[in-house]
Amino acid sequence: GCSGNESSLIECKYNQFGTNNCGHQQDAGVICSGPIRLVGSGSTRCSGRVEVYHNNSWGTVCDDGWDLNDAEVVCRQLNCGSALEAPHSAYYGAGTGQIWLDHVTCSGGESSLTECQHSGFGTNNCGHGQDAAVICSDLIRLAGSGSTRCSGRVEVYHNNSFGTVCDDGWDLNDAEIVCRQLNCGTARGAPRSAHFGAGTGQIWLDRVTCSGSEGSLTQCQHGGFGTNNCVHNQDAGVVCSDLIRLVGSGSTRCSGRVEIFHNNSWGTVCDDSWDLNDAQVVCRELNCGTALGAPPFAQFGAGTGQIWLDNVTCSGNEESLAQCQHNGFGSNKCGHDHDAGAICSGVPIRLIGSGLTRCSGRVEVYYNNIWGTVCDNGWDVNDAQVVCRQLNCGTALQALPSAYFGAGTGQIWFSYMACSGNENSLTECQHSGFGTNYCGHQQDAGVFCSGLVRLAGSGSTRCSGRVEIYQSNTWGTVCDDNWDLNDSQVVCRQLNCGTALQAPRSARFGAGTGQIWLDNVTCSGNESSLTECQHSGFGSNSCGHGQDAGVICSGTVRVVGSGSTQCSGRVEVYHNNSWGTVCDNGWDVNDAHVVCRQLNCGTALQAPRSAYFGAGTGQIWLDNMGCSWYESSLIECQHSGFGTNYCGHQQDAGVICSGPVRLVGSGSTRCSGRVEFYYGNTWGTVCDNGWDLNDAEVVCRELNCGTALQAPRSAYFGAVGGQIWLDNVTCSGNESSLTQCQHLGFGTYTCGYYQTAGVICSGVPIRLIGSGLTRCSGRVEVYYNNIWGTVCDNGWDVNDAQVVCRQLNCGTALQALPSAYFGAGTGQIWFSYMACSGNENSLTECQHSGFGTNYCGHQQDAGVFCSGLVRLAGSGSTRCSGRVEIYHSNTWGTVCDDNWDLNDSQVVCRQLNCGTALQAPRSARFGAGTGQIWLDNVTCSGNESSLTECQHSGFGSNSCGHGQDAGVICSGTVRVVGSGSTRCSGRVEVYHNNSWGTVCDNGWDVNDAHVVCRQLNCGTALQAPRSAYFGAGTGQIWLDNMGCSWYESSLIECQHSGFGTNYCGHQQDAGVICSGPVRLVGSGSTRCSGRVEFYYGNTWGTVCDNGWDLNDAEVVCRELNCGTALQAPRSAYFGAVGGQIWLDNVTCSGNESSLTQCQHLGFGTYTCGYYQTAGVICSGPIRLVGSGSTPCSGRVEIYHNNSWGTVCDDYWDLNDAAVLCRQLNCGPALQAPRSAHFGAGTGQIWFDNVTCSGNENSLTECQHSAFLSKKCGHDKDAGVICSGPIRLVGSGSTRCSGRVEIYHNNIWGTVFDFNWDLNDAEVVCRQLNCGPALQAPRFSYFGAGTGQIWLYNVACSGSESSLTECQNSGWGTYIYGHGNDAGVICSGPVRLTGSGSTRCSGRVEVYYNNIWGTVCVDGWDLNDAAVVCRELNCGTAVKTPQSAQFGAGTGQIWLDNVTCSGNESSLTECKHSGFGKKKCERGQSATVICSASRKKFSVKLNLADVNSQVDMTDPAVREGILKWVEKKLGGSSDDVKVSWQKLPEKKRLKKQETCPP
Repeated sequence: GCSGNESSLIECKYNQFGTNNCGHQQDAGVICSGPIRLVGSGSTRCSGRVEVYHNNSWGTVCDDGWDLNDAEVVCRQLNCGSALEAPHSAYYGAGTGQIWLDHVTCSGGESSLTECQHSGFGTNNCGHGQDAAVICSDLIRLAGSGSTRCSGRVEVYHNNSFGTVCDDGWDLNDAEIVCRQLNCGTARGAPRSAHFGAGTGQIWLDRVTCSGSEGSLTQCQHGGFGTNNCVHNQDAGVVCSDLIRLVGSGSTRCSGRVEIFHNNSWGTVCDDSWDLNDAQVVCRELNCGTALGAPPFAQFGAGTGQIWLDNVTCSGNEESLAQCQHNGFGSNKCGHDHDAGAICSGVPIRLIGSGLTRCSGRVEVYYNNIWGTVCDNGWDVNDAQVVCRQLNCGTALQALPSAYFGAGTGQIWFSYMACSGNENSLTECQHSGFGTNYCGHQQDAGVFCSGLVRLAGSGSTRCSGRVEIYQSNTWGTVCDDNWDLNDSQVVCRQLNCGTALQAPRSARFGAGTGQIWLDNVTCSGNESSLTECQHSGFGSNSCGHGQDAGVICSGTVRVVGSGSTQCSGRVEVYHNNSWGTVCDNGWDVNDAHVVCRQLNCGTALQAPRSAYFGAGTGQIWLDNMGCSWYESSLIECQHSGFGTNYCGHQQDAGVICSGPVRLVGSGSTRCSGRVEFYYGNTWGTVCDNGWDLNDAEVVCRELNCGTALQAPRSAYFGAVGGQIWLDNVTCSGNESSLTQCQHLGFGTYTCGYYQTAGVICSGVPIRLIGSGLTRCSGRVEVYYNNIWGTVCDNGWDVNDAQVVCRQLNCGTALQALPSAYFGAGTGQIWFSYMACSGNENSLTECQHSGFGTNYCGHQQDAGVFCSGLVRLAGSGSTRCSGRVEIYHSNTWGTVCDDNWDLNDSQVVCRQLNCGTALQAPRSARFGAGTGQIWLDNVTCSGNESSLTECQHSGFGSNSCGHGQDAGVICSGTVRVVGSGSTRCSGRVEVYHNNSWGTVCDNGWDVNDAHVVCRQLNCGTALQAPRSAYFGAGTGQIWLDNMGCSWYESSLIECQHSGFGTNYCGHQQDAGVICSGPVRLVGSGSTRCSGRVEFYYGNTWGTVCDNGWDLNDAEVVCRELNCGTALQAPRSAYFGAVGGQIWLDNVTCSGNESSLTQCQHLGFGTYTCGYYQTAGVICSGPIRLVGSGSTPCSGRVEIYHNNSWGTVCDDYWDLNDAAVLCRQLNCGPALQAPRSAHFGAGTGQIWFDNVTCSGNENSLTECQHSAFLSKKCGHDKDAGVICSGPIRLVGSGSTRCSGRVEIYHNNIWGTVFDFNWDLNDAEVVCRQLNCGPALQAPRFSYFGAGTGQIWLYNVACSGSESSLTECQNSGWGTYIYGHGNDAGVICSGPVRLTGSGSTRCSGRVEVYYNNIWGTVCVDGWDLNDAAVVCRELNCGTAVKTPQSAQFGAGTGQIWLDNVTCSGNESSLTECKHSGFGKKKCERGQSATVICSASRKKFSVKLNLADVNSQVDMTDPAVREGILKWVEKKLGGSSDDVKVSWQKLPEKKRLKKQETCPP
């Protein structure tokens, strides 16, 4: 096993000297390139420094005169395709030692470099700095009639020969890869249909699909080497641009830095005098449509190497850039910062028609040498945007349908365009296909582009970016002198982008390049075009691109109407080329807030309805808005669809935004975040110097966000750069706006970016009051419409309470109390039917019946009981797991993990009503907190009711950092308790509606129990006890009729009859017994297969696979009640995972009851890595046992309801057995024994009337009568006999034909077909009860397998009972590929046997119900016999002799009165009396003699250079050759007759072509 990098063969892996089971017919050889090699730094097989071998040493070649012809010889000599480059000057590093050749001069046709002219070996005046090199195309070349270096039939090198590529799906993307690979510029054409003549030999590739970015054609998707249904008249070709290409940063096929190929290298073009005419020639040469731009100054990045052309002057009509005037190749005074580029339109596209301008008109594209239109099906602004960009026409304003610019004529090329808007060319969009449509020209599509203005730059969108205008055939920027919102407003209107929000200056969207067209722009704001405003004149300015002006428009939304301002008004959205209003159905503050954010207007204060700002006109675009508050645009919110509504304009919606204040930042909500203020057209922060709750109170009131809960400082919601507007803010708390408070003045500050102020408001005003209330418990009241009101308890639950507790900084909700628990309120009842998910930040964000809409009385007032001083937070936290935080001195703080353990966690879990503590994580497992660390050295007994009751070091007294923050993981809504319970076994109880209750055992099974075990970190369920096994509970019975699939993460995720819905008593309480410290997990795991993990020291860890075997796996399978171990996978078969490794070198006898009873190195002691984890694959709830049973045969037993039971044999057949055999990895089913064939079982009989199709993965997937059969006794126990370690699979396989696979060493593998013949196939067919072998197919007839090849050189006599009894080369000794997998085709359920029988004559027997039986002679004739002969591949029926000729059969007589037409494909298709229904005796068996007709063909043998000692006229020699041919043809003397057509007459034969039969 060599990697290829070893310096000596004995450095490779091998079996040890002299250790093999080979003969000399397997002697290996090599064919080397000979005395030449490619080496050096960065070299590959086909590129590197050239070295030749002479006089017993390697030496280099000097680069004097070295060119592509010389390189071509080297590439040919090394089978490396064509020469792409001939690098000089030690390109791959300087060699050492001899320089053997210099002044090499090849014609290019030589077969070896040494055949070329040169100065003589060792004659040179060079140093190693001149070592010559080559770069070959490697696996690809262009050939054929009329081919050139850069055009021709594509051929690839594979498997030691060049072959062609089929043209199925062949296109420009594929051709582009070939051209790039050959250094031939850009693909201009992808010819098909053997354009360069038909190739010969192999067709290597078909259905090639390249993205265009691959480095090699073989990296593209394709059908596989040699896989095709093509002929050579479909050979694909390429036509490359050869001497020109477009490359560089941001380049595409039709835009980039211009480079030309000259003198064997690519070089750039200098931009002196470079213009659109020059670019037009490049675009035409590359078939890229029209030139849109001719960028100078290395816009696509600076090239390297040569600059070939300068001062290029084209008229624009030339066919090639080289035809234009220029200074001469290599004559220039330029640097690469002046490299010229070209931007072409791509596929030719134009705008024409009635009323057109340069940037508006009917869209037409050029294809197949004809201009055609585009159908308007699906035509929209995104499609139009691509056209406008492609034509350098700015932004799409309208997408005009219905032949708006007049109807075209001729072809309609496109329909159903589906562009995202970001494509560079219309042809990159999805569409129905060229010419595929059902349109007429009255549907011709058009566009109306913005024309002279566009928005570009870094971070730009359709409605924001650097302003650029088009003048004198080029785009240029606008200088920001005097640039303001009025100027921006004109641009936004011109682009149909709503209202101007900002007028950014100082190249906010990046600096442009090229011209600066406008400066000192002064608009009134009402102009229709920016060029109508006053300015200094085109190109007149004293600016740099650091002053490029930009705009930020509102985009698809604006506020207008009577009394509107910049931040309040009637909401209108832009859709389908027109503005329209929004209907107020469902319109609320969340919807309004999205508009305010979109308009840079802070927070929504009100969401006015009923045309508050006057009724609009025209379309009503949106209705039934459902924004979550977080969307960045109104059209991202849920709505009823554009234009779908039943509204009038008297329902137009509006907004009133807060204006100059907003809350943003990391983790911000509508009522919490970093405070920012809008002033001078930009948002800025507020410094936290002196910032307190009074200041925060003003912000909360201004934003209608209730009361200030906190006034965070130090960039609590994240630091941000930019403007700081306010500092030293001092509010009394009663001001209505932050600007009314004292401060240092706008923009005057003495702080940094990490001192920004924030607020946390309560949201909509909420409070807890009533009898017996505390700060964190009481009747819930909300403030709305200037009145406090209560909440009705309809639907009130812990999720709703959780939102209240979070909103009030009161930790976690412990109970959601109904029925006026804290006393009845008075006045309004604001909410009813609350439906919170529990994650909302405010109660008003939850779904509810609407303010004041209810049918409740105050006796239904809802209340909450919050945990108060404790909560769980952090990354990945849930209601019952997270970083522990307690509330003290008005702030939350963490707990240090010194001495933190499960007892401490238990107190927290109890305090939060979260069940049992599962883990006590340390070291900031849920992320490091911030601020105070309140407790350290906590020591709880576990029985305290509150964490603060435990001993600790005192509040704030610690020496810890937040890297030591303590956490808890609680079981959550489930626990196990009761008499005799342990941490992992007991009566199951769930927490619901503020109380613990039990689970009824109706339908309770191991799947349900497993979910509980997983939830409790207790491994796998072993039993699911019923009938109050752990004692009867009290109180509620919450769940009944559980239906878990095993995969749920929580019991309440399973199907059940509903909380509290049952007819049970506590004597039916369900329980669990979990495996405890072992579980199976990982990728692809099931209940009985997966990566083995062990629980120890409060954490799960893996088991190392050193020494891991089936005995070890057997213990795990038994421990988990998962049947028998089928495999013991190693090497992280179910995925690698980090963390703890608990066990290594586990050694079990297989009889242990637990893995910990096996020998191992000790917990946590190991010598392995994460990729050596052990796994198991168990049979699952199924096993084969009984008298005479084996791993693949026996009485069938299944595991159900905590006990093993049998299967009744009613309807039991081979289909049922097949499912069992597959499930146990035991190959096909041979028999389905009944009547307790393997002895009678005991105990339960679980299944009866099993009916499988045979394709199920598990017996439990088959139809059957309910568990626990009442009709059977154990004398009817069903069994199976499987084939064991053999099966037939593959493409087109059946039960009795397919690729042969055998099971060995826990894995299936194939058989190599060397010497594979009918004798071998006969053994397989007998082993599978499939009758005689008809064929022994080779060469992966049923498709290539994967994985192991187990057997090679199989040699059976034909009488063996198992394939593994035949002679072979040994397990796994063949290392080649699956192209030679062996197969069999067996006769199936018919055979010919008896005294004197042959393969094609004998007594007829059929296989049925697991046994062979005869056919009665009643009515038997030649038609019946013909069916048998055809079925056995034995030609035609010759006669049906007397029964006695082949002897009388024994046992069953299966068929009688058989009546065939003669055309049936199987005897069982003929009419007959029914299986086993007969009126004859055993001496009346049917027989046939078939013709066994054979196909005749000639074979010419290439007996080249026969040893002179062999006399070819010797009959014994000739007979030996015939026997050899017979064996090669895969037959025996019964099947193949070989004879000489013409006897050899000489001892020595001439070489001749080998002809196929």
